[in-house]
Amino acid sequence: MQDSVSSHAYEAPNSQVAQYQHELFGQCRNTLEAFQGLGDVAEDMRILSLNAELAAGRAGSYGVSIRALTQYTRELVNRLEQINLEMGKVEAFKEADELEQSESVAHEEETYQEAEYAEEATYDEYASEEYAEGDYDYSDQDYDNAGYTDEGDQAIAALLAQFEQENGGVKYLNEQAKRIAEVVSQSNSIATNMAIEAATAGQYEGTFTNVANDMRGFVDTLKNMVTRAQDSIEKAFRAEKSLKELEASARQ
Repeated sequence: MQDSVSSHAYEAPNSQVAQYQHELFGQCRNTLEAFQGLGDVAEDMRILSLNAELAAGRAGSYGVSIRALTQYTRELVNRLEQINLEMGKVEAFKEADELEQSESVAHEEETYQEAEYAEEATYDEYASEEYAEGDYDYSDQDYDNAGYTDEGDQAIAALLAQFEQENGGVKYLNEQAKRIAEVVSQSNSIATNMAIEAATAGQYEGTFTNVANDMRGFVDTLKNMVTRAQDSIEKAFRAEKSLKELEASARQ
């Protein structure tokens, strides 16, 4: 009985570690996925700024301010492209899809084996009283199932360690989200100023109003990305904190 209690006390923290590792891993991936369309938005903003600059040139004195705003927009586009490039270099989590696929295959194999065992047990129930009494040994199956779990947890732990070492982990993602949030704020100011300038642009008001509205659309898209990413980052920080607390408790 004492051995059984000790084993349970040992396995419980390990189970919690695996749970928090999965949570941390998943939320980091969610953050990266939230910004997958960042490059496309940056390119669309760049095209908008170029077209707006051409329209500003045709508008003469009415387009002076708009032209200045479009040039500022391209500076923000450059910042977005730089952020997107940096985040694209994150290698650790590119292995995640392969890991998930391998886990999925392992789970399917495990389910198939369980179904086979169940079928054999049902058949043997009629064929042998020994099996009907429940003497069938499933210990090898349990060992194999545990192996799948351990390998998956170890792979996730390795990816998290690599991500932390090479990129800075959750803090890195948080910093990137803050950089994008700054671009969102400045882009929103540009859109507002474009709308103000459009109101005094005479016959070009409609053209510049459309530019301002398109800019607001990109701002909304970026804002949604940041909101989604920040939610995942907050959850990742909580999982990371829990892991550190478990580690600290284990050392005591």
